[in-house]
This record gives sequence, structure tokens and C-alpha cells, in this order.
Amino acid sequence: MNHVNLEERDDEQLMALIVQQSREALENLYDRYSRAVFSLAMSLLRDAGAAEEVTQDVFFNVWRRGASYHAKRGKVTAWLFSIAHHRTIDELRRRRREQTQVQHGVDLTNKPSKSVEGDPLEYATNQYHRSQLNGALSTLRPEQRDVVVLAYFGGFTHTEIAGQLRQPLGTVKTRMRLGLKNLREVLGPQAPEQADYGVY
Repeated sequence: MNHVNLEERDDEQLMALIVQQSREALENLYDRYSRAVFSLAMSLLRDAGAAEEVTQDVFFNVWRRGASYHAKRGKVTAWLFSIAHHRTIDELRRRRREQTQVQHGVDLTNKPSKSVEGDPLEYATNQYHRSQLNGALSTLRPEQRDVVVLAYFGGFTHTEIAGQLRQPLGTVKTRMRLGLKNLREVLGPQAPEQADYGVY
């Protein structure tokens, strides 16, 4: 199948070929949407090098996870930009975590410190709470999970989150409130409070 014929095919047809390991189909999809994916990542990361890395990772994931796309669930573009969005958020979290650790010597990854590792009971408790939180986060709607994760793991304020996600401040606050409410329903008193984030 030549390149001209591929250009005439729609996104769903390209995805079907990608599942069959057609590199030409992947290249064609990349040609169509790599600029848009790069622009999305760039708008949040403000770093061309990092945005390029995210773009490459996104299309690598398309190649590796193409079979997980189902047309009945939505358009290829929605699926593609969902991958791009989450990959960019992951990069933001990583950057903020590293920056915070460098500036304040604080570990926001919930990994046990050496002192905790020396106490088996405390280590087990820490790991249990971490797994509980991760499980609870997976129950949130994506837009709620994004703001809670940015605040809890990244240390962003409401205003910073609004800027990073390009969402109105009121929308971010509402999603945060609803996300924390849902976390409390799952975790009970273990759920983090808004005051924990310093986001007011």
C-alpha cells in the first residue's frame, strides 16, 4: 500500500493498519497530528525540547497501544489527545516534584524515607496508604483527577493549575472540591483536605 493511498484513508482506517504494525500508517498519522500534539504539550510545558519528547512518546504509545483504541468510544483524535494530555500532565508532575525536592528538600512521591524503611511497620503502613490513594484517584473523573494530582503530587496552587490546564480558576476550584469530596467518600478520614495543598 503506497503513501498516496494512505493519505486518502481516514483516521480509523489508519489505526486499523497501525494495529497490523504498518509503520507507514503511523507515519501518516504522525504527519496529520504531531503539530497539534506538540502545540498542546508546548502550551503546558513551555519547553520545546520537553514538548518534542512528549510528542514522540505519544506516538510511541499509539504504536504500542493501538489495539486499545475502539471507534465506538470516540474519534481517534479524542483518544490521541487524551494520551497527549495525560503524558503532558505526567511530565508536569515530574518537573514540579523535582523542583520542589531541589528547593525544599521535600519528597512528594510518597516513597518511604530511609528512616521509614528502617521501621517495617511504618513502611508497610506508608505503602498501604499509598496504594489506597492511588486506587481512590482512579475512581475520579479525569478532569477531577488531573487537578487533584497536580495539587497533591505537584504542589500547584489553584491559580497555577488554572494556568497550566488553561481552565478558568472557578472551574479548577469546583473540580478540586468535587474530586476531594469523592476521595473522602472512598477513603474516609484518610482523604487529603484542601488545606493540605496550600491552594487558597
